[in-house]
Amino acid sequence: MKEITIQLKDETYNHIKELTELENLINRHRDKNRNDDYKMEEFIIGCIVDKIEQIKHFDSVNPLMENEGTAIIKNRFKEIAKKKNMYIKDIADQLNMQPPNISKIFNNVSQPRLELFIKIWIILGCPPLHQCIYLENDQV
Repeated sequence: MKEITIQLKDETYNHIKELTELENLINRHRDKNRNDDYKMEEFIIGCIVDKIEQIKHFDSVNPLMENEGTAIIKNRFKEIAKKKNMYIKDIADQLNMQPPNISKIFNNVSQPRLELFIKIWIILGCPPLHQCIYLENDQV
């Protein structure tokens, strides 16, 4: 295992400290029996690992990559909503839309315009974008 030392401005250090404390507070709120706390170093490592995963995922969904055929962007809204016990009707109500229109998006029959994508994304709790979209090759 390698070790690195970094220097941070006081403001950056304080922001990381606050975020670490907030993460620990959220974890204790979710699980009342939890008494462990992340150290700042663990929080920073977690952030770096998460960013590396996002970068790795980008390579697999990059629409500019060379493909055999055409890459089609699809969404995972249906799976995300299911994990959060959210129903299409409830999401449609929040968007002031008809459930069949949301169903078409959630089943990848059609894809939403950017404005609607963002609204759905917000309703679903702003999950990481790399979890919301993927590429499917349309082999011609």
